[in-house]
Amino acid sequence: MERKKVIVFGTGDFSDIVSYVLEKVNHCEICGYTINENYISENKYQNKPLMPFEKIEKICPPEDYDIVLGFIGKKMFDQRMEIFFQIKEKGYKIPNVIHKSACVDTEKIGEGNIIMQNVSIEHHSIVGSGNIIWPNVVLPHHNILGDFNNLAPSVSLSGYSKIQNHCFLGNNSCVNNHVCVHSYAYVGAGAYAAKDVPEQHVLVPNRSYYLKDKTGFDFL
Repeated sequence: MERKKVIVFGTGDFSDIVSYVLEKVNHCEICGYTINENYISENKYQNKPLMPFEKIEKICPPEDYDIVLGFIGKKMFDQRMEIFFQIKEKGYKIPNVIHKSACVDTEKIGEGNIIMQNVSIEHHSIVGSGNIIWPNVVLPHHNILGDFNNLAPSVSLSGYSKIQNHCFLGNNSCVNNHVCVHSYAYVGAGAYAAKDVPEQHVLVPNRSYYLKDKTGFDFL
């Protein structure tokens, strides 16, 4: 991140996670938080100013501050995209937040991405904007990740795979090489995308179930 003074858009669990990486890991200065005015009931969050987004450029001008996306957003991340472009229209930069333990070897990366612990993004890959990439995600060579996707912990892609836009990939899901997950697709935890996932489709693995009349002592 080029600047040290940042405003975080959002309050709640994800905002707290992003704030921890910003302050404790990357040593950035969080000067306050912002959300839409109709959601504000107090003027502070985490002992820092909580400011109305509609007036933020008058309080913290964009030439002095950056804004970080500290929320996930509903409707397959359409809400996240809408706020992203509203922030851009106000003249702010939206920096990438990259945990220092992540290995990001590509220079072809957009803005507003949140990249967590131990993520590996290898050379010749392309990453768009507004993505949330949780711990231990692996994007090997020649992958394409579009915009406003959410990759849960330990997602694994193979070479030459592609994730378009506004997709969700659950914990420990895998994408085969040369496979495309099309926009607004939902890939459940533990699923294996062996072939292309069409737009807005849902891919889930076989359901886990309990074995009757068995205990752990029967196996270990």
